[in-house]
Parts: sequence; structure tokens; C-alpha cells
Amino acid sequence: MTGTLRRGWRTQQAIAGMQMKLAFHYRTRAFAQGIGALLLIGLQVALWSAVYAGGDGQVRAGGLTLHQTTVYAAAGTVWVLCLPGLALARQLETKIRDGRIVSELLLPTGFLTQWFSAAIGRTAGVTVLVGMPASVAGAVMLYPFTLDPAHVGRLMLTTAIAFVVLFDFSYLIGLSAFFIRRVEGLNEVREALLLLLGGSMMPISLYPEGLRDAAVWTPFVHGFYTPLGTLVRDPFVDDRVVALGACWAVLLSAAAVLCTRAALRKLVIAGG
Repeated sequence: MTGTLRRGWRTQQAIAGMQMKLAFHYRTRAFAQGIGALLLIGLQVALWSAVYAGGDGQVRAGGLTLHQTTVYAAAGTVWVLCLPGLALARQLETKIRDGRIVSELLLPTGFLTQWFSAAIGRTAGVTVLVGMPASVAGAVMLYPFTLDPAHVGRLMLTTAIAFVVLFDFSYLIGLSAFFIRRVEGLNEVREALLLLLGGSMMPISLYPEGLRDAAVWTPFVHGFYTPLGTLVRDPFVDDRVVALGACWAVLLSAAAVLCTRAALRKLVIAGG
């Protein structure tokens, strides 16, 4: 059993490593994305500075100062580049449509786990190639910014939860190609809900109280707002919010497992 687990672990590492190398293969695109991210960060700083205009720098909106809000917006720009998104869903849909998905079933690892490992590898590659340089440049623009050591563990936890939530969303949308004709509509709905309820447009703490309190019960918040709120020490991101995110990560992962089984059973029944 130990040997089997070791071989399985090495296989997952190989899949992740391959995806990380593939991310470095597209260096020109990554460079363009990094430049675009820096331009967008500059635009967001100007935008939020105008929103907070007239204050003394300590004025708070939704519990956040101008500096916290601009750091949130800048980190969110980098976050979107690095974490699993529409590319994963489209890649999975394409492989299902053209039949290449069958060859992946021959790999010595589970179908869901191999896609999860691939997502980890791609995220690691893009983070090293684009995310880290953009973060350093953004930190220079938004200096001073310090990360409280007491929040590092909490930030790692919420980041892991967010990764799982976003992966599960993208995976489930891509996997739905087994059951429906086109998945573009689901992708658009996902992006709209992340924009409105996930906090990618602005911190959820700035929303009206009723909408803010309702939004944290949805899974979309925990793919974006919860980790970024933890980063800037948003007082609204308390233990209850983090616990809700963990519950959604478990529920969506369970849904991914069940849908994978149903999809592969459908593939076999169809004679694939």
C-alpha cells in the first residue's frame, strides 16, 4: 500500500510539474499579463483615491481605510491571474468535446485528482512568473504594507480554501459538457456572481448591510473576498466567515466527486 501511495504521489507531482513548466513556456503572454496587471493596479489606486477624496487617510469605509482598500484591489488583480478560472473550464470542455478526455482516463491516477494537480502546477507557475513580480511592484506602489505574522497562518488557510472553491467551480462547469451542449452560459454566470457576490468588484464590507450579510453565506465570497479580506485585516472576516468558507470547500469538493462519477459513467454508457 505504501508503494502504491508513493507512486500515486509522484504521479501527481509529475502532473503539477508539467503544468508549471508549461506556464513558463508562454512567457510573452505572461509578460503582457503582468504589464496589464500593473496598469490596472495604477488605475484602481487612482479610482479609490478619488472615492476617498477629502479624507485625512484614516477615513474608513466599511471598516477599511484607503490604504487597505487599494491593497485589496491590487491583490485582487494579481489573484485573478493566478487562481483557477475560465481557462480550466474551457480546457476541460474542449477535451470532452473532441474526445481527448478518453486518453486521460488511462493515466495511473484519478481523473479529478489529476486535474486538481494540474491546476496547482499552473497556479504555481503563473504565480512565480507573473504573480510574484506584480506583487512586488504593487507593494512598492502601495508602500508601506506589512503582513502581521499572526495572520500568516490564517491567510494560508483562507488561500487554500479559495483555491479549492475556485477550482471546484471551474471543474464542475467544464465537466458539465458531459451533460449539456455548451457551457459558455455557465461561465458567464460564474463570472457575474464572482463580480457581484464574490467581492472582485469591491470588498464585501462596503456593501449595504443586508446584502453583505447574505453574501457571506454564498460560496462565491470565499473564492475572492475572504482571503483578500484576511490579507488587509478586514474586521468583517471573522472566524464565522472562515468556517463558512471551509464548509463550502468541502461541499463543492463532494459535488465534484459525485459529478465526476456520474460523468464517467455516462461516458462508458455512451460507448466512449
